[in-house]
Amino acid sequence: MVEFALCIPCLLLFVVAIIYFGKLFLTKQIVVMAAQEGARVASRIPNLDNGANRDYVRGFAVSGEAINIDSPIYRAMAAGHLLTGANGESGDLPPGSTVEILPWDDPSSALPPGIISVRIKYPFSFLSSPNSSSEFGNSFDVYTGSDGSPISFANQLLTEQAAASQEVF
Repeated sequence: MVEFALCIPCLLLFVVAIIYFGKLFLTKQIVVMAAQEGARVASRIPNLDNGANRDYVRGFAVSGEAINIDSPIYRAMAAGHLLTGANGESGDLPPGSTVEILPWDDPSSALPPGIISVRIKYPFSFLSSPNSSSEFGNSFDVYTGSDGSPISFANQLLTEQAAASQEVF
């Protein structure tokens, strides 16, 4: 029992770390796939200087409200349960999320001519999901004893960008 009592804090730390990084990597891969699919589709859409065409590709307003549920970006985020609806399969992006088609949505981006890019910013949260309205703050700390400092599993903003060469001129 003494050995178990000494080992359980380390085991719990390992379990929490595995769950944290597993959820982080899954969310990151979903956002990467959504950006890649969005860039692929955007490279084939003419007249992206028109805001309606960008909204069609994006599936969301720049600020995250759902516009087009048939967009590849919307479908990828919905398939990954990253939206604010009942099961994360429908609804808007969580607060703090943005989807931008560059260079039009951010003129300061330095892209070569003929390159289209999709940038997705998504707030990753360890203990809460986009489906819940509650937030647990900015981090989850694991107690390491009276002499040690806590190990923090911080929430963070995931930013992914994918680019494609424009196929329609």
